[in-house]
Amino acid sequence: MKLIILVFAITIITKINAQDPSDAAKHIGAGIVIGVAGGYAAHKITNGQRGWKWAGAVGSSLAAGLAKETLYDKPKGYEWETKDVLYTTLGGILSGMALDILTSNTRRRNGGGKNCGCLVINLDTENKLDLPLFVDNGTGDINSELQAAYLLR
Repeated sequence: MKLIILVFAITIITKINAQDPSDAAKHIGAGIVIGVAGGYAAHKITNGQRGWKWAGAVGSSLAAGLAKETLYDKPKGYEWETKDVLYTTLGGILSGMALDILTSNTRRRNGGGKNCGCLVINLDTENKLDLPLFVDNGTGDINSELQAAYLLR
């Protein structure tokens, strides 16, 4: 998958001859916005299935690029530009990659498993823990107060 994206990106980048850079940036930006909307909608509808997320992102940006060329440019008499469709689709691919990273359910993001960096406590309900109510010369830090009460019992 990464190889296909790399080949696609290199092909588009090397074919920038007649394309105005600001026009290409506009098409990529529009593809990103439309791809995020389509990909996130697919992510929510399919309960986070990765393939459908990609299909929603790339498919919606491809459909928007084709619709723009067909419905907007053709009636005005403009020439069909495949590069515009490719740049819009490239924006969809970029948004698909971003969505894949941001919506992935990794163990680290969920905080599950060992070595997650979270504090895991086993409550001891059998032994009563006497916590200090007020300490005159304490630090005021609740963590240090709890640790001191636990160690001094």
